[in-house]
Amino acid sequence: MRKFIQNKLWRDKAPELMEQMGSIIHCKNLNDAEYDQELQKKLIEEIQEVVASKNQNELTEELADIFEVIDALCILHAIKKSEIFAMQEKKRQARGGFFERKFVTIAEHPEGSFGERYCLAQPEKYPEVKE
Repeated sequence: MRKFIQNKLWRDKAPELMEQMGSIIHCKNLNDAEYDQELQKKLIEEIQEVVASKNQNELTEELADIFEVIDALCILHAIKKSEIFAMQEKKRQARGGFFERKFVTIAEHPEGSFGERYCLAQPEKYPEVKE
């Protein structure tokens, strides 16, 4: 047998399925804090797989995985999907969606404004253009 470090959250039935094929799977149960952390890591992993998808079928599969992680996070944090959809609609009404494909290259904000403070608080994400 060859051993490979996993250190990641697997779907519930995956260990049993792998064992049926002759693998030996070592698992541990997570407490709520560990589970929350691993679900967040899993969400990032699934998002990266969405980005890497090469066709509509792969994209559909990876989006389904994202919804699975979201479902688990909702259950863990006792958040109803209806609350998420309501927040989504509230944000869409106030700030719009992403349907108009507006890609912002540079934003110029007045000194002391919310926009300036927001960008300055995250310089690695929003580097300042110095002319």
